[in-house]
Amino acid sequence: MKKYYKGLLMAISMFTIIPLPHYEWDDEGGKNIMKFYPIIGLIVGLIWYFSYKLLYLIGVSTMVVAAITMIVPFLVTGMLHLDGFMDVCDALLSRRDKNEKLRILKDPHTGAFAVISVVMLFTVNFAALYTIVDNNKNLVGLILIPIISRSLIGFLLLNKESMKESSLGAFFKQGTGKVDKAILLSFLVITTVIAMIIFNFYGIILSAVMIIISTLLVNNACKEFDGISGDSAGYGLVIAELIGVLILSII
Repeated sequence: MKKYYKGLLMAISMFTIIPLPHYEWDDEGGKNIMKFYPIIGLIVGLIWYFSYKLLYLIGVSTMVVAAITMIVPFLVTGMLHLDGFMDVCDALLSRRDKNEKLRILKDPHTGAFAVISVVMLFTVNFAALYTIVDNNKNLVGLILIPIISRSLIGFLLLNKESMKESSLGAFFKQGTGKVDKAILLSFLVITTVIAMIIFNFYGIILSAVMIIISTLLVNNACKEFDGISGDSAGYGLVIAELIGVLILSII
């Protein structure tokens, strides 16, 4: 039981900026990090939702509420996944050969395509969240979206071959197996069912479109980079959550 508790602590400290009591990292705990990835999604989702609720109760203007709500998940995760999104966009949009794309992916400098991509991401995200906040509906979906995205990306990360240069991707897969994949898939199915209960048929659309588009884009990134990496996983997660927010703004 202790190793699972440590795995949860390691997952929280790895994927969020939430402060925790001091503890020692070890390999046994590390093997269980991915089991708790959907729980990280739940934590992020709850913070996302209640941040909106607090701002709404205070009476902040709709535009400010939308802006702050937009950046909350990025702040809670320490921009970890956003960094991967920018790196992958910079490499893929360069339209260079595979070796040059890999060089760009590993380059610590921020390129023009990364900047353009994140501006477009924030613009669409803000517009969608402004619509949701202005209508004051479907906001419970903010709790579900991070669970769906992390369950999906965690499953893809464990199922796909890691990039040779990706030590982080290999670290997350170390010691994992069928149980981890089953847990991730179970969370994905359960959250989809909950979304269906809340949003009826639109709940299935929400989950299905997030899964399909993110999977296609991650598969393309894996093809371009000869495997999946932490950056590719972050890229897929950010895209999945953008799609989720967009659908919430439409239904």
